[in-house]
Amino acid sequence: MLKRFTTLSPHKNMLSLSFLLPLFVMMVIYATMGVYPFGNSTLLTVDLGQQYVDFFSYYRTTLLSDPSAIFFSFTKSFGGEMLGLWAYYLMSPFNLIFLFFPQSQLPLAVTILILLKVSASGLTFAHLLVSRFAGKGLLVPSFALSYALMGYVIVNQLNVMWLDGLVFLPLIILGLEKMLSDESGLYYSFFLGVMLISNYYIGFMICIFLVFYYLFAFSRQEIAGLNDLKAHLKHFFAQSARFIGYSLLGAGFAAVLLLPTFFSLLGSKASYANNLIDWSFAYDPFEVVSKFYIGAFNFDQMPSGHPNLFIGTVALTAYIYYFFHPAFSIKERFTSFALTALFFLAMNVQFLNKIWHAGQYPIWYPYRFSFTVCFFFLLNGFRALRSYRPFPFSLACCLLIANAATAIYVLKKDFEFLEPVQVLITAVISVLVLVLLMLRDQPRKWLTYALLFVVTAEMTANAAIDLFRLGYVKQDEFADYQTNLNTMLADVRTSEDTFYRIEKTFQRSKNDSFQANYAGINHFSSTFEKEIPALFGSLGFPDGNGFIVYSTGTLFTDALFGVKYFIQDKKLPETFYDLNDGIYRLNRNSTRPDLTQYSIYSETDRSTTFENPYALSLAFGVSESVLDLELIEDQPILMQEQLLDAFNNQESIEPYFSLRPFDSNVFQNVTSAADDAQNTTYYRSVDGAISRIEFQFTPTSENPYYLILDAGIDDDNATLYVNNVKLDYYTTYRNDQVINIASNQQGENITFTIELLEDSIRVQDLKLYELNKALFEETISGRQEEGMTITSFSQTHITGSVTIADEDEVLLTTIPYSEGWAVTIDGEAAETETTLKGLLAVPISAGKHTVELTYRTPYLMTGLSLTGASIVGALLLKKYRKNK
Repeated sequence: MLKRFTTLSPHKNMLSLSFLLPLFVMMVIYATMGVYPFGNSTLLTVDLGQQYVDFFSYYRTTLLSDPSAIFFSFTKSFGGEMLGLWAYYLMSPFNLIFLFFPQSQLPLAVTILILLKVSASGLTFAHLLVSRFAGKGLLVPSFALSYALMGYVIVNQLNVMWLDGLVFLPLIILGLEKMLSDESGLYYSFFLGVMLISNYYIGFMICIFLVFYYLFAFSRQEIAGLNDLKAHLKHFFAQSARFIGYSLLGAGFAAVLLLPTFFSLLGSKASYANNLIDWSFAYDPFEVVSKFYIGAFNFDQMPSGHPNLFIGTVALTAYIYYFFHPAFSIKERFTSFALTALFFLAMNVQFLNKIWHAGQYPIWYPYRFSFTVCFFFLLNGFRALRSYRPFPFSLACCLLIANAATAIYVLKKDFEFLEPVQVLITAVISVLVLVLLMLRDQPRKWLTYALLFVVTAEMTANAAIDLFRLGYVKQDEFADYQTNLNTMLADVRTSEDTFYRIEKTFQRSKNDSFQANYAGINHFSSTFEKEIPALFGSLGFPDGNGFIVYSTGTLFTDALFGVKYFIQDKKLPETFYDLNDGIYRLNRNSTRPDLTQYSIYSETDRSTTFENPYALSLAFGVSESVLDLELIEDQPILMQEQLLDAFNNQESIEPYFSLRPFDSNVFQNVTSAADDAQNTTYYRSVDGAISRIEFQFTPTSENPYYLILDAGIDDDNATLYVNNVKLDYYTTYRNDQVINIASNQQGENITFTIELLEDSIRVQDLKLYELNKALFEETISGRQEEGMTITSFSQTHITGSVTIADEDEVLLTTIPYSEGWAVTIDGEAAETETTLKGLLAVPISAGKHTVELTYRTPYLMTGLSLTGASIVGALLLKKYRKNK
């Protein structure tokens, strides 16, 4: 026992150090940055602050109080399936940590989560080195630290769900190595299944890498008795069959999630896939050398940039040395060189890059699979330094020349993310590393400590430079916003067995509804069904691939989507924030004068809540003409007009929205030229002078007035004003918006102003519409009479009663259409249909009916059956192997 303990103890120490060292480094950096609780900053930035933290709040709320929301939730836009979102964002086993933190402390939980994942990746990589590659001594934590703090981890730690790939990849590779050594493949299958459940997206990239790694691992095998080509081929096909079989078994373990997720993807991420085959380079291939320098990152590298390949000078030098190391066969080194060339091509050639990203070019965060390439470099670099062979002097000289050449190159290219001091530091470290490696064949114990020190110093400096170049949400601002939002929602939250929606004129993120747990409409996620943005874009809302913003509603859209309460922020004076340090300034993105058509329900010191008397039920009767409607692009008022006509059985003689002319146009330092009947280009007359176009009118009634805002106008080319007050609107959109610029302002002069920020701007002729409120009220009143009275409500099961008039034949819901919804009317199964390419509708007869809607995730039971069968198969395999 004593002998066994003394044998294992050094390994355990190295494993512990491999976990604790990256933990310590990152904690020091976070403390220096002032990350809470060390200061007032957080790690919430970009998507981590605008998406993921809200999903984490939903995660803890769902698991602690509303498990049905795992499958469907009305906090996602105006409703949506959730299993796909769970599979992409929330299935990491590390996320359980959120159950132990209150909502106000989510930023702290996120910090701990990142620390745990980064440290765990160092641990699992060290475990692989020790268990399979004879790792020992301080070389293990040196390479484990390089793995845990590689450039990919530092710049993508905000994409916290991707970090699971770095944690589980070494364990998957360990299982694959075991399997190729004729040990059981269940270890490999298990961790592959865990990875696919934890994050199928990164798991997909790992699966591609596994194919290449299998070829590499096979090339290392030297098996006695295989002396001819036929025997080699037979062995290769036998091993390949095991590899494929156990890989499929791993996918089978995850089928309960993968199968329904695949169905969900057909309407979200996969639906945006582009079939274009493009063999062009994304950048000059030699530019990739810039990413091996310390701190080679800035914000501009997020939306589009080079692959993040920084692994530290020791690891990079060791990997180059690997190709000249006589301990490895020519066959293995040739295979590795071919794979390295293929990896670099995949990180540049558009088509190959697209394959790694499941057929879709990534929007932001390019080359998301580069961590697998870094893993390959680090593993073989470690294997090269594992033996104490002298480092070739000739290779050292060649590397010095190469370092000098690349330094001159990157300085001449003048990369924005590389300062001369970074190039100088990297060059100095390179010389130091070469000296240390050339001394390694000498019996000097301090050399291993020196290498560990160099690795620690370099990886720490790289992480600090990268992280300090980003901006982050403040802890007190985050907490202030959540506190105030919950106060605003306190008296309007839905009670049991009721349903309505709530919206706001401001937002912290598009997923505030997840953070505060209410039914809203805004949403942003990579798993968002594409039909919903298309529907909202046609109605005049800002939309894009993966998001919608309910910032340009009308009285009609508020009614249609059952927005019963609308919260408007009060524009407080600047002194309020000066006197109240740490108070979050609400980000107003909506101008809604027509909210004055509603009654005031409540007020706080920072907001006013309006109650909408026209809000419709979740389901209501309409004529069957609604089924024939098609989405109309860039004519949102016409789209709303046609919907209202369908609601009123197309019996309206006069329009709901009437076109109104502007009384006058005033040009200041602007000339214009009509391009065609619909478009006009406005030019700045004198450079440097303020250039404005003013459109003036006087409302002749108290009705709301709406303006169609051309999709070509944004905050880059123009600033918009109403009566010299800057217009609040969401500036990122691809379809024309409907902007409310007047309401209850009869006889007042209204001026809409476009101030040019560029020398010219092309604008589709602005159209002004007046809503006939009386006619609107009459039509909506009829739909309210046929609205469903909800008697029982949960996220996946809704019951109620409805009375349908003789002329109406369709029960229209504002629930996104999905095959998962089953509807019964008076206990009989009803056929479901889709209208407007996104809404669930059900044919119904006149009279009083009991309606029941139930949601079941498509293919969930099929996936569960496959997972069950895979588990049974694994148990049988284990028993068979044991008996054998």
